[in-house]
Amino acid sequence: MNGRRRGLASVVAVAWAGLVMAAPGVAGADVVPVEVPVTAMDQGAGVANNSPTIAVDPTEPRFVVIANRLDAPHFGCALQLSGDGGAGWVTVDVLPELPEGAETCYAPEVAFDADGVLYYVFVGLAGSGNQPMGVFLTTSRDRGQTFTTPRQVLGSLKFSVRMAIDRDAGDGSRLHLVWIDATSEPPLGGFGPPPNPIMAAHSDDGGATFSAPVQVSHPALDRVVAPALALGPDGDVHVAYYDLEDDAIDYQGLEGPPVWPGTWSLVLAGSTDRGASFRAHRVVDDAVEPHERVLLVFTMPPPALVTDRHGEPCVAWTDARHGDADVLLRCAGDRGNERSQPQRLNDDSVGNGRSQYMPRLAVSPTGRIDAIFYDRREDPDDLATHIYLTSSADDGHSFAPNRPVTAEPFDPRIGQRYVHPAASGLVEFGSRLGLLPRADGVLAAWTDTRNSEPGTTGQDVFAASVSLPRATHGRDTGGTLPTAVLAAAALAVVVPLVGIGARRHRHRRADARSGT
Repeated sequence: MNGRRRGLASVVAVAWAGLVMAAPGVAGADVVPVEVPVTAMDQGAGVANNSPTIAVDPTEPRFVVIANRLDAPHFGCALQLSGDGGAGWVTVDVLPELPEGAETCYAPEVAFDADGVLYYVFVGLAGSGNQPMGVFLTTSRDRGQTFTTPRQVLGSLKFSVRMAIDRDAGDGSRLHLVWIDATSEPPLGGFGPPPNPIMAAHSDDGGATFSAPVQVSHPALDRVVAPALALGPDGDVHVAYYDLEDDAIDYQGLEGPPVWPGTWSLVLAGSTDRGASFRAHRVVDDAVEPHERVLLVFTMPPPALVTDRHGEPCVAWTDARHGDADVLLRCAGDRGNERSQPQRLNDDSVGNGRSQYMPRLAVSPTGRIDAIFYDRREDPDDLATHIYLTSSADDGHSFAPNRPVTAEPFDPRIGQRYVHPAASGLVEFGSRLGLLPRADGVLAAWTDTRNSEPGTTGQDVFAASVSLPRATHGRDTGGTLPTAVLAAAALAVVVPLVGIGARRHRHRRADARSGT
């Protein structure tokens, strides 16, 4: 297999050429963002590329990778390489041969360790129900020219696998994995009976061996889904996830109302011993209102999670409490200034019927907090979609006015349609965006359909480098983004996870929606 993989060298030479020719940093820092296609566009094949995630080589910042999944015409996973900081991309076949027993590669994750080793984790699917038969890891020490033979690191029925690498863990890097552990074979479209807890494990030897798994989610919570993973500067491990509470409709993939009429909770779990145990549990928000039906609980978009320059976790999510989909944020550290309400990151008119959803957060080397999200504010029909960006230079207390990243809108109705009864006919548009922070800007990646026709399944991953002023915490830098004008709070009132059963029925909407 390694011999075949050496054939990748001719493909990756394009990306390597970028390392030789490109200047460091973000090119054209003062020009309008140029959107470039990341994935190979073959519209005749109807390939649905979505859910990008970005990683950068710490030893060579011009070498950037994007992993994405494929939902049509068949499930799959991909890797895109750039040698010039994201201006140009090539696609590399990481898996010329799948591991034994795996019929499909799916849901890839990427990360680099301190030495620039690229880690690529994916789920192997098998059978007519596309059940996870194992989680596999392959690595590259030569910037994508060759990859090791994939080795299995987790067993079957592992869902929503997330990866992060602590590059400052003692003498080497610590690899963290978080996942949902199904305790029985799930039916089509949803999980089986609880418990299906969120678990974690770590490796200090490059993934050769892993610690015994420990439970992340609180034992009192039954319907936990969509974990997000972030590491703090001192090696603390943070995991945010949703507790769907009484929402068995979405959890089990059952037929039901277009939108669950109740609320969920957003929970934050923490480890102060580098992932050996998770003892701190906090309810970030217990009044989360879903804005749409969960299409497939296995690929449900997770909350966005980062740690700020103080090591405090900040969480963003999609919420319909104001009458339409908004992006809300809370930062869990009090620092003497707690507020009772989450901050609304999209700055269009409240309750105008336009949707903002699926946020992604990142923290720059200067401490600036960046956020991107899908945004339909420009279309009165709430369909034509853009990517919008905002940033905070004061630890999330205020955010700059939103600015568009995309020059052209795209149609989120294009893509693979579901066939299971719970979400029949609805389109899978992916579960996340990609965001790479830099001192002078960001590299954003998203699912885009501008080159596809309605009724087809073609989706592409696009990317753009965006210039931002260098953050100087709390004051305007005179750059392209003005000082923030939003006054909403960024800090959370943290509700202790006590008497959790007693609050199951406290938050129920009286005006059950007929759907959007």
